[in-house]
Amino acid sequence: MLKAMKQKWRDKRNQLARQTEERIQGHNTDLQVQMRQRRENDDWTDELLNKDIEKYLYTIHPSFLLNDRVNRALYNRLLARAQGKYSLTLSVTSEMKLALDFYNTDLAVFLRLIEKKGFQLQGNEERFLLTLMNRLSENNYRMYKERYSELDAHNSSLSEAVTSYLQQVPRAYQLETGRLDFFYKFLLSEGLLPAGTTKKKLKKLIKSSNKKKAGDHQLERMERRLDRIG
Repeated sequence: MLKAMKQKWRDKRNQLARQTEERIQGHNTDLQVQMRQRRENDDWTDELLNKDIEKYLYTIHPSFLLNDRVNRALYNRLLARAQGKYSLTLSVTSEMKLALDFYNTDLAVFLRLIEKKGFQLQGNEERFLLTLMNRLSENNYRMYKERYSELDAHNSSLSEAVTSYLQQVPRAYQLETGRLDFFYKFLLSEGLLPAGTTKKKLKKLIKSSNKKKAGDHQLERMERRLDRIG
């Protein structure tokens, strides 16, 4: 009888072990299915964003979004939108106003369109913005690289590159976000920027170079005035 009880206990233990193993295998299978579905969904989302954002930026070029502060403000607005909240923008710079108007009148419509196709903004705010900014930055660089192609001939030093930039770009646009972002990336690609140089420092360099240029012109005009006297 004792032997029969031991056998029964062993059988019960083996049965429990099999059931536990089956549950573990079932759980692992569920996880694998979920992971596969998540990968497929991520691939579908990436494909949708890349395709539609490329088309969208073919119709509009919001270069002001390349401003870091504007970019952060847009990210906060996307987070608020996904959560059904309102994002208050305290800064009233001209580019911030442009970004706010752009979001309300254009980008919000584009978001509704891709959401209609199945895109879910909540949880994908960073992915959306990263895809948008990468494509915008690429388009911006290509456009100005072609427009200011002569920069390639004057890039043996940072000073020469800045001088060439000032000569080719009208002064009213030299500090505009799109052109400044292009020039910064151009200098990086040419290896002309010292380590740790930021866009803010480059902006200061352009301003100081313009002041020096204006001062040199004043000296030249004075020299010509004196030369006319003989």
